[in-house]
Amino acid sequence: VDLGTRITTKLDRESELVREIRLRRGVLTTRTALQETKTYTIQNVDAKAKTLVIEHPIREAFKLLHMKPSETTSSAYRFEVKLPASGAEKFAVSEENLYENSLAVVNLTPDVLGTYAQNKALSAAGRQQLERIAVAKRAIAACDTELKRLVTSAREITKDQERIRENINSLNRVSGQQEQVQKYARDLAARESRLAGLRDQLSDARKRKAALESELNGL
Repeated sequence: VDLGTRITTKLDRESELVREIRLRRGVLTTRTALQETKTYTIQNVDAKAKTLVIEHPIREAFKLLHMKPSETTSSAYRFEVKLPASGAEKFAVSEENLYENSLAVVNLTPDVLGTYAQNKALSAAGRQQLERIAVAKRAIAACDTELKRLVTSAREITKDQERIRENINSLNRVSGQQEQVQKYARDLAARESRLAGLRDQLSDARKRKAALESELNGL
């Protein structure tokens, strides 16, 4: 239609920016902005000025920033661009998509909470509260690690006890093995004592975790 006008486009997408953080009853809701700019580079190779009409498609989730189209259709924004004779012009259309995301704080890792706490737009009180929550989450994670270790140790001792009992039962059917049976019995008793100690530690660890979870819910 117009061989004297040449156009190229480039789409730039800025990193997502958390605009707002709300914390209510253990649910963290973020309002995040995604900005995109489509730049039209227009070259007028004719020796006369002209007006170019750009039809930029409307996207439902995006809204225009800092500009107003000369006309709007059902599917596009129309912008008029004045082109100088034998000259070039750049026309940038910036749009923004705002969306919300909600997460339960108990499901967020301390590292993710730390990232939110670093947001410069966050109030000092909000930052301190997120940091306290992150500390409580780390304490619960450490308690979980301790619980797993204790459970694993208890299972290993229980398996050892089963093996020792089988050995005792086998030796009881053989004459002259009483000394070995007594040795196994002492070994079994020692493991039972260790298992009792582990059960006490497990009980204490579970109580600590319950207290930490209660503290976290309060925060």
